[in-house]
Amino acid sequence: MKYVGLLVSSIGAFLIILANFYYNSVTLDMQRIKEYVVESNIILEDVVKKEDTVIENKDEYISRLLTLKKGINNTKTTFLIKDYKEYKLKSIDSLIDNISEENINKIQLDDVNKYNELCDKEIDKLIIIK
Repeated sequence: MKYVGLLVSSIGAFLIILANFYYNSVTLDMQRIKEYVVESNIILEDVVKKEDTVIENKDEYISRLLTLKKGINNTKTTFLIKDYKEYKLKSIDSLIDNISEENINKIQLDDVNKYNELCDKEIDKLIIIK
């Protein structure tokens, strides 16, 4: 009975260390793909606000998005953000499809928005915000 306190405190310390490893892994993974996510959001903002410019420079925007997609795919991350990466890639695919068409389609922009919201929900799940 005299070592129960030591056992409980050891288990508590182990759980705290485990939680720190988890959050550090998520944080490091997000830092690895942060540049790609920011760039895709900038392109999305251009599509929404500068539609004419995007249509004129369609090939450049598609090339940038394909580079972002390739970069996200090639980035080494843990299994923890696998779903987040998949949603972000689907968002980029929808954005590519949207830019590829003659006119910017608001319905496909809704798909991009949907996948971005799923990304946000996935991040919330990862950092346990309810």
